Amino acid sequence: MMKRVAVIGAGAAGLSALRSLVKCQNHLLNFVAFETSDRVGGTWIHNDPFKATSMYDRLVTNLPTDVMAYPGFPFSTDDERSFVGHKEVLKYLQRFAEHYNLLQHIRFREKVIEVDILSPESANEHDQWSVTVRNEESGLVTTHQFDYVLICNGHYTEPKLSNIQGLDTFDGEVLHSHHYRSPSAYKNKVVLILGAGPSGVDIAADLIDDASKIYLSHNKKASPVISNKVEMVSGIERVDGKDIILRDGKIVNSDVILLATGYRFSFPFMAKRCHPTISSNRVASLYRLLVDINHPSLYYVGLNQTIAPFPHFHAQTEFAAACISGEFSLPDRKEMEKQCDDLYQKLVTDRNEVEKHYHNLKEYQWTYIRELNHLLNRPPPTYVVENLYNHVHTVRQANSLLYKQSRYRLCNESHEGYVVVFEPSECQSTA
Repeated sequence: MMKRVAVIGAGAAGLSALRSLVKCQNHLLNFVAFETSDRVGGTWIHNDPFKATSMYDRLVTNLPTDVMAYPGFPFSTDDERSFVGHKEVLKYLQRFAEHYNLLQHIRFREKVIEVDILSPESANEHDQWSVTVRNEESGLVTTHQFDYVLICNGHYTEPKLSNIQGLDTFDGEVLHSHHYRSPSAYKNKVVLILGAGPSGVDIAADLIDDASKIYLSHNKKASPVISNKVEMVSGIERVDGKDIILRDGKIVNSDVILLATGYRFSFPFMAKRCHPTISSNRVASLYRLLVDINHPSLYYVGLNQTIAPFPHFHAQTEFAAACISGEFSLPDRKEMEKQCDDLYQKLVTDRNEVEKHYHNLKEYQWTYIRELNHLLNRPPPTYVVENLYNHVHTVRQANSLLYKQSRYRLCNESHEGYVVVFEPSECQSTA
């Protein structure tokens, strides 16, 4: 019997899902992806006319292309740069889709407006799904039935706003990094950026030549090294008109407060009775951070952060496709719940972390990929990408402004080596 599979989104995670499903077509799979936009790419589309993305004008990747690439599908060898702009990443995703003939499986300008559970048919052991979509050109609404749903809608759509006392009294501009586009809008202005994660640091670096002064406000123990034009200050305690009172009692003034405070998980299309439980920005009850334990025919791809995203998506969608095709059988509910509890212990309790950082995998991301491969009896990936990822992390800490000038080259994907073609001397001091 033909299994029907829906993929929500045709960004990097959705394309990975389609590629994995294509390889399983001999298992009688019928699958389709629904995409709101008129093209592939998701968040990597700059100024998408059909949906808001977080892509700003001069964004450059914070990982080298040899780390970012899907396994077995490298970025263009014509570009010697390791850190490329959003246009190059979008071209890469388009090339990936074309190379594997994925476009024929995508219904563009089709927005998913509801995913709801159907009463299981007597012949099936798992839930089935009703997926309602709206054609954004004609307005026509249609409902389709599926056996499995892979949710690949990304997590850079709903900004997480800080609950700062008095922020509404601020005598200036307040915006989230999601809405930042160009440094020219902040020419000769004083900008305070709240948050020293990747977005906050990258935007601070982007503003250096235009803003008159930049404050990077955060509570991290170690401050990133950017420029003497960027002053590190503590987190915001409260705002009172023009005054921004910091947690250490210092008062600063700025023209702009830019909130680089991350995003919330958002699944607005999920019906209430099957919507995942989200606690402190943790999507709960997911086996292997992927499979909904309450509805094991539902997969959430790409929720995790502080990872090399494309290789991570690949590992997840290969596992999902193996489950759907019957190559791998999920354990029973009790065992999935136990493993979910054990992972919480590992990622939160043992790390002495707060729950909101549950999806920040960091060094565990590589163990996670190897565990998924092991379950499928597939060979583990080589260590070369992991080693380069860790090296770049060290170089970034040495100098967050200049590290993207570095260039690297893998010696051979089947070995564990890479070559440092070039690194600025400022990045070599602690690397």
